Amino acid sequence: MNHNANDPRTVYVIDPDADPGPLPDIVVRRFVDNGCTVTGVVIDPADAQQLLYGVVTRPDGTLAGTYYPADTVRGEHWRIVTADGTHYHANSESHAVKALTTTFATD
Repeated sequence: MNHNANDPRTVYVIDPDADPGPLPDIVVRRFVDNGCTVTGVVIDPADAQQLLYGVVTRPDGTLAGTYYPADTVRGEHWRIVTADGTHYHANSESHAVKALTTTFATD
């Protein structure tokens, strides 16, 4: 904490009961690919439709892995994290889903 009386930065009191303002819509979308269930959490589905992250479960219900964009602003630089915690790069969202529903679904 800065105790300098000459500090030009303004400090504002935050009201914990104040309305936080409009929040973006968040929806969950599911589909089945190669017997695996793909679940994606999408923010602002009516406009930008940006995926926050996705989860892939094998046909037996166990986790195959998750995927997400490392650059959420542009939706680029996709990452995959398999059930054992190993990290991989993916070229796109579809590449990540394909890898998780085929290659990593059999591990």
